Amino acid sequence: MKQFLIRRILQMIPTLIGVSIILFSVFSMVPGNFIDSNQTISAERAAELKHIHGLDKPATERYFIWASNALKGDFGYSFQHKVDVTTVIDRYIWNSVIIAAFSMIFTWIIAIFIGVFSAVKKYSLYDGIITFIVFGLMSLPSFFLGLLAIKFIAVDMGWAPVGGMYTTGSSATGFAKVFDLLEHMILPVTVLTALGVGGLTRYFRTSMLDIINQDYIRTARAKGVKESTVIFKHALRNALIPAITLLGFELPALFSGAMITEKIFNWPGIGRVYLDALNYRDYFLLMGYLMFLSFLTVLGNLLADTLYGLVDPRVRLK
Repeated sequence: MKQFLIRRILQMIPTLIGVSIILFSVFSMVPGNFIDSNQTISAERAAELKHIHGLDKPATERYFIWASNALKGDFGYSFQHKVDVTTVIDRYIWNSVIIAAFSMIFTWIIAIFIGVFSAVKKYSLYDGIITFIVFGLMSLPSFFLGLLAIKFIAVDMGWAPVGGMYTTGSSATGFAKVFDLLEHMILPVTVLTALGVGGLTRYFRTSMLDIINQDYIRTARAKGVKESTVIFKHALRNALIPAITLLGFELPALFSGAMITEKIFNWPGIGRVYLDALNYRDYFLLMGYLMFLSFLTVLGNLLADTLYGLVDPRVRLK
């Protein structure tokens, strides 16, 4: 195990270096930047800012300057927000984590139970209805589902606020502020859960169908074990083992934000900030954020492989 972890951690280094080179090359080839697109800055001030931030140097030299600073935790300066990139990420990313964590919990709980019952009652009317709903949710774009949620849940029924994170002008504190936050989370969490539950339900259904046809499941039933015990103790436990791989990808998903959903519901998350940074050509912010997600991706893969080997004794970590 120790050798496996050391080898995988060492493999992460060239992977992240390669990703940084590719990202920096792509952003360097894009014409213009935030300074050039800002019409309120004079030519002299623009030249001064480019010199301060190294934008007047060749791309190769700029990369090595950025990489050396990134190793110290400095990912550059956000021209749009007028603060360091790390400050911007820390300011908005936790807002995205809140709704992403709740939606992930609800998505997995709903998908597991629906997928299990759909597999147990395969080819039944229940299975057909679930399959129809699942494929419908998978085919709907996030902006369309978000607008539907605003129309029916917020406007027509009045069950939740239309958008934002807190009520405008509210000075609530303590539990009142937490309750206000939970109310504003209803719509974005509902939309993100609906978008994610479709594919995950199909995954658990397929995994359960493979498991319930195994010989040890037939043996348990032949011994007279209760059906609920067979399904939830023997079948589901083994069907969840491959899902550990999916959990590894949930780590970057927690911090990546939902650009369209956050934009629709006016949620101040990192996904919305990232989308605005694209429009403002805030390349330092884009570069730092994408590198952060790249690190979480390789770290998530490492955690998934490690947990998979620990849970399933048939997998040996070498």
